[in-house]
Amino acid sequence: MKSPRYNDVSENPQTILRCHSRYSSPISIDLIIEILLRLPLKSIARCRCVSKLLASILVRLDFTDSFLASSLSRPQVLFACQKQYKNDGRKTPRRVWVICNPSTGQSFTLPKMKTRKRIWIRCFLGYDPIEKQHKALAMTSQVTKAEDHQVLTLGGTDKLAWRRIECGIPQYGYPGPHNICINGLLYFKAKAKYSSNGQDIIVCFDVRSEKYNFVKVTERAVHPEATLVNYNGKLASVISQSHSHSIFHTTRSFEMWVLQDSEKNEWSKHIYILPSLGKYISPGENLFFVGVTGADEIVLCPKSLFREPFYVYYYNLKRGTIRRVEIQGLERLEGSYRVDTFLNHVEDVKILK
Repeated sequence: MKSPRYNDVSENPQTILRCHSRYSSPISIDLIIEILLRLPLKSIARCRCVSKLLASILVRLDFTDSFLASSLSRPQVLFACQKQYKNDGRKTPRRVWVICNPSTGQSFTLPKMKTRKRIWIRCFLGYDPIEKQHKALAMTSQVTKAEDHQVLTLGGTDKLAWRRIECGIPQYGYPGPHNICINGLLYFKAKAKYSSNGQDIIVCFDVRSEKYNFVKVTERAVHPEATLVNYNGKLASVISQSHSHSIFHTTRSFEMWVLQDSEKNEWSKHIYILPSLGKYISPGENLFFVGVTGADEIVLCPKSLFREPFYVYYYNLKRGTIRRVEIQGLERLEGSYRVDTFLNHVEDVKILK
């Protein structure tokens, strides 16, 4: 008996395979998508290499949207580890900006930003949930002022290219490393005037409209050491009692400022008392604010990986308790690493172009 042959069925767009035997029945696209959605991420990645047929299904918008919707219900913690090398006197390589999707393994280098300014270039990544687009925002920054603002849209049909945009809000000083994107709004800290006592502001960039705005804040909420976080869909700022973005074994409390009304610039202040951290953190060790989970837990994590084991700490804002979770697998890394931790990471199999 000959083995059944599988061919495309072009006359019906909802049917892609048919088995030619007396027991044959069509396999619909919907059924294959349902099967693929039940597979783990690594198996889906392998399916791209099985056939052109499966590869074409895996880039369909209905499949990628369904996979993302399923992933949103199970957010994960992502660790990005960068090995630290000693300076041996060799020339430092030129810095380039790279976009990477950990789910697909896809990565590509952003094109060079065309500008005559050669001081600093700062780059941010934002996401527009309405148009479902990622955009990179870049600007040159001198000691005095941030200038030459440009935007690059990812995943479009056109060739990747930077576009200049207008910024009607003066931004002075080098934009800090603490930035966050919430519901299509990208926030980062800056100064409204170039002076030691210049007013601190939080710059707000609308990823969809590509327009700038700013949020007025109190001095503590925008302290240079404060960390911006997403608190239940609202912008918030956290800082320890010692005006630091990190927690030490002697730290007893920290405060969080929450933006309750962006139009009225209304902030609420909350102070949280920490339990004794001596049994968790050794002298000289410090933990950094990462963000807030959906269960109202502040996440604290080291930024260096040079000893074992590696722990992540969860402080419950309601109960005032702290728990420690050991992360297994990082012990395979040899040497000293910088660790950046990202909350609420969701797997996305969409291929960026």
